[in-house]
Amino acid sequence: MAQYLEKLIKLLRNDYPDLSAWTIICASERAVDPVQYFIHSELGGILPKIEGLNSYITKKISANTNLQPLLGEERLLYFTRFIAESLPEETYPARRASVLLTHIAKLSEYQIGRDTIYAAERFTEDEWIRLEEYLETAEAFRKWLAGRNLFLPELETARLDEIMPAEKEIFIGLPEITPVTERFYKKVGKERFFLPKPLFGYELAGPGKLPFDSAKNLVLSFGGEVEPSKGAGIEFAKLAGLHSIVDLVTLEVSKFLKERSENDQMIIYLLDESLTAMLWNRSLRLFGNAVNLAVWLPFSTTSAGRRLLSELEKAERSSLPPDFKKFATGCAIELSGNRDNYIREECEALEAAVSFSTLLDDWKERLGRNLADTAKMLLEAKKFYIKGKMSAPVQVVGFGHVSGETFSRCLILPLDSGIMPTQPFEGPFINPVHVPQMRKSVFEYEDLLFRQILAQGEKIKIAAVEDKIRERTPSYYMSLLSQEFGKPINATAFKESLPERQIGKKPAIPIDDDLRKRLKEFTYSFSSLMKILACPFLFYHQYILRITPPSFMDDDEKINMQMGTFVHKFLQRLSTDRKDRIDCWEGLFDELWESDENEEIRNIDGINIYMLNAKILLQEIYEDELNSGRRIVFADNAVSCEEKFRGMIAGCYKITGRSDRVARIAGHTEIIDFKYSKKQVRFNIPVRTTVLELLKEKDILHPAAQLMIYRHFNKGVEGARFYFLKEPSKDRDMVIPENLSAEADELMSAIRERLDAIIGGNELAPGYDSPECEFCLFQSLCGREGYYKAARGNN
Repeated sequence: MAQYLEKLIKLLRNDYPDLSAWTIICASERAVDPVQYFIHSELGGILPKIEGLNSYITKKISANTNLQPLLGEERLLYFTRFIAESLPEETYPARRASVLLTHIAKLSEYQIGRDTIYAAERFTEDEWIRLEEYLETAEAFRKWLAGRNLFLPELETARLDEIMPAEKEIFIGLPEITPVTERFYKKVGKERFFLPKPLFGYELAGPGKLPFDSAKNLVLSFGGEVEPSKGAGIEFAKLAGLHSIVDLVTLEVSKFLKERSENDQMIIYLLDESLTAMLWNRSLRLFGNAVNLAVWLPFSTTSAGRRLLSELEKAERSSLPPDFKKFATGCAIELSGNRDNYIREECEALEAAVSFSTLLDDWKERLGRNLADTAKMLLEAKKFYIKGKMSAPVQVVGFGHVSGETFSRCLILPLDSGIMPTQPFEGPFINPVHVPQMRKSVFEYEDLLFRQILAQGEKIKIAAVEDKIRERTPSYYMSLLSQEFGKPINATAFKESLPERQIGKKPAIPIDDDLRKRLKEFTYSFSSLMKILACPFLFYHQYILRITPPSFMDDDEKINMQMGTFVHKFLQRLSTDRKDRIDCWEGLFDELWESDENEEIRNIDGINIYMLNAKILLQEIYEDELNSGRRIVFADNAVSCEEKFRGMIAGCYKITGRSDRVARIAGHTEIIDFKYSKKQVRFNIPVRTTVLELLKEKDILHPAAQLMIYRHFNKGVEGARFYFLKEPSKDRDMVIPENLSAEADELMSAIRERLDAIIGGNELAPGYDSPECEFCLFQSLCGREGYYKAARGNN
């Protein structure tokens, strides 16, 4: 038990057994249940009120204003109604409301206004107008709610200055520090403020603050202390592939359950809760009641969630309102008759479906035609919990679940880039330039929670994922911890237990006269050219037979590609026939998204969140270009877009391609190729070799070859660059050096020689050592070593 918990129990014991006069406020809502369970186990009696800081603030504001708070799904429902009434010309008020609500909440949380925002001297008049629009919308919504005796807690954070902590209110932990929360916690008396110590290595735990943002600086500023440690029980692991998380969790839980003594508990901290469904379905549910899942599951992936979505889509097609009451009744009947037969999560999902559809039915008259759109957004975001026991041997919890109790074993994962530390929220006017304190606040808060977890465990394994296909890499934070505690990061890989049948002969496609003719007459794109040079076997199946992987192999990457296709179309329209919309591009984005030609992409399950992310990315690019004055994407610079070229590779093989944009930049005509991805290492220009040498020596066609080829066939173009739309830094473009473009003729000759060798050979064989193998979904056809196959006997 942590020392502060001993003091807490001693303080409460003075009023035992009736502790109802006390209120305990946890900085994180996630800590409420474990703290409540701990006090119940240690003291019993009539328990104190235990709540999270947000709940505490909401109740205080409600008591002071005599208004009722908006919570949960009602926040978006009321705001959509407000937008629909305030802006009757708005075609899709629900979508506008979902984006705007988050922005105005953050503006309020950090008290961002005309007089407080940083770097305001960079604003254009249009930006001032836009900021005022956000602030005026927030204020109008507050007044609109007040007229209905309601308030939105996120918009009333300034009222925290009016609240004074009471004598019998105890505060545990620190929240994310904003201007108002900092002032409030400075008012809390030391005797009623309990701050769990974060763990630091001996060198960093010395006296004084550190010269960089850290949990230590945060706790010292509030009179707290740190816990020095050598990190004896801490180990680090780097997993090969996202699927290895399931293997690691299964192995660690199995070992713990075999070795544990009666009262031991294992805590699994899931830093990326989007992995909950995968872990639950493939591993954790198999351990039954030994596991308590205290993190959310997505409602949309359950049978009840999919059926509700189907009802919404059916109603949309028929132009009739959905019958939510009928759906709720059907779910209630199904649950009543099958509670003993259904698995736990389906029962919990049906209960969630009943309450959710009942709420939607209540809003049928108030939102009218906008209800279905709002319901879809709420459904995609809705989560539910599987009720378990806090006494279960294995507790699966989310970040922030810090109770102060020690545990014998702990697994923290995945400590990946972008997951921990998280990327601070960014949007219009909410970024490191205009709100510099946000990045510091978010990092110090997360650093504090993480190190408080480290201080509680005896044996702790911290794991990260290395998965190039899904663009997952270990966080720099893991490297910092590894150096701090002097512990290595051990690479961990799991192999299938079933033996593999040794293949005597590698599969290959014989080349007959007909296939040879087809390969010679084939019109290559850069993508297909990369495939045939790297793996002729893959090229044959993908471009000659046109085989596509089965749908069950689809993942988020396919949705990401479809979203990239839409973004390319949007940029093409913006830079050609809709140049007049460059500085009001968001309206054009929405129009194209809702257009008939985009129906197929728009109807992909789960794509709405990708659409919102794409819009935020474009907003960041637009803001950065305005602030820097260097406009590439949002600029009237297009000479042509999606212009197709045709040519011959060294006079022998046909090739074609499309330039995303040919633009005038700084007085020169350049090709811009937009990549809907982050800037990846594989795009870096080789230093010790050349693009030409890579092809000749290793049969690898470097990505830069694409723009060398495009420039070669677009006469009069003076330069070329990639532009990475998802790159979080401002260094989003990469210019192809002139010396590479000068090698284009030699490159074409080398490509021809390689194609001659492949097409003139006897077979199209797999390229087992090809970089394409990392991303290939056809490995079951080529039998690449290491690819999982069940062994079969000789029949």
